[in-house]
Amino acid sequence: MFMKSVSGLRRSVLAHKRCQWPPVAGGAVTKINRAGWVALLLVHIAVAGSAWTPVVEAQDDTAKTEQAAESQDERSLGVASPDDPDPYDDAAIQAELEEWDRQMRAMADKYAAPPGAKQITKLPDLWIDPKAKRVYIDGYVTMRKGALEMFACPVGTKEHESIVAAFAKSKEVHAGLLALGTKSGTPVSYDPEFKPPTGQPVAVWVTWRDEAGKFKVVDARTWVQNNETKKPLAEQWVFAGSQLWTDPVDKVTHYSADSGDMICVSNFSSAMLDVPFSSSAQAGNLLFLAHTERIPEQATPVRLVLVPQFENDPTATTPPDESILPMPQKAAEKPAEKSDAEKTGDAKAKTDTSKKATGTR
Repeated sequence: MFMKSVSGLRRSVLAHKRCQWPPVAGGAVTKINRAGWVALLLVHIAVAGSAWTPVVEAQDDTAKTEQAAESQDERSLGVASPDDPDPYDDAAIQAELEEWDRQMRAMADKYAAPPGAKQITKLPDLWIDPKAKRVYIDGYVTMRKGALEMFACPVGTKEHESIVAAFAKSKEVHAGLLALGTKSGTPVSYDPEFKPPTGQPVAVWVTWRDEAGKFKVVDARTWVQNNETKKPLAEQWVFAGSQLWTDPVDKVTHYSADSGDMICVSNFSSAMLDVPFSSSAQAGNLLFLAHTERIPEQATPVRLVLVPQFENDPTATTPPDESILPMPQKAAEKPAEKSDAEKTGDAKAKTDTSKKATGTR
């Protein structure tokens, strides 16, 4: 839920506390000698230098607050928007969640299943093709501009630092890669010294259709730009394989990459796919950015194609073709329901035909 900001909720206290000059009563001042006047004047100058500046800043801050309040895009937790659901109305909240799910599924179901592939999740979001050695993952463009930690994350995790949000979980994609015979390696290690992640290289392709329905395919690395060299990512991702951890409280075992680290461009010990070199994960020192000009509009449905790089595979570097991204077949249109008059006319025609065939008594 979102909230709108309003003016008047936040004001600097300094704005209402102007400097008093002089800060002492006139009767007391008359008792101060010449030296005292000089000393007092110096004190006043020092006080004024520190006090008047915040007043000006506070006035400017007040103006900024009022200006922000006039903007419809400025929102905070201060006051509820009229179109926000009642936080105490369970039905309204449920309706909002259902609408969100509907919109998500509309993007997830944009394309039909890739032919010859086997669905390995309950919903049609992830497939494997054992013959072609391919994993297909449906998702959508979630971010086009900004610093990156991931190229792709599962929906509902780290969309603010990923280009693609995938509808499948990381552990499901991991299982799909293993089913094709892909060999996992080891995640990044920092103790006692840095060791880059290892594993079988995996190429990642992005496929989608534009507004006109034309098929598009690119190497996912071209959407990732090095912040220093301005060049695209050069190395292939490796199947590091993430890791498992068990919650000490409920004893439930979790696959770490499900928290967001599906296909990473910063090194994480929880990464499923990672880059095989040192790439900072510190917020202020991230190595890669989204290459905005090459990425389609936000919310564009896409299908990722993961291709394990097996030796002696002549198709390992061949981009997928249009056949892997079919559009859903439109449901056959039902004939329009006839009016009562038409139904009466049909019944009469049947009766007349019957009389002709059997004769009248």
